[in-house]
Amino acid sequence: MTLDDQLSAFLGEEPQQGRAEVFTAEVMKAVERRVFLDRLAAMAAGAVVLALVLWAVSPALNLMVRAIAPSLAPVCGGLVFVAAIIMTGGPQVWRRLSIG
Repeated sequence: MTLDDQLSAFLGEEPQQGRAEVFTAEVMKAVERRVFLDRLAAMAAGAVVLALVLWAVSPALNLMVRAIAPSLAPVCGGLVFVAAIIMTGGPQVWRRLSIG
């Protein structure tokens, strides 16, 4: 234990980081940033592809929704009502329903 380490221990301070530790931390930060940007780019590309596919099949989806919508309207209305109650009820309702 060096004199600096003993003094730091006595005063309750953390010893200064070495240059190698700082360099390692900076390299790790750069690698994580690169991985994050790569994942973000992949997700953005996937979102663009999904948007293009949905845009391409939108005429068929429009016809299907027009055919199904009248029968599903009451069910959707009830689900929206239940979701509003759960959201506005807060943690008390969530605990009673074992959601949160």
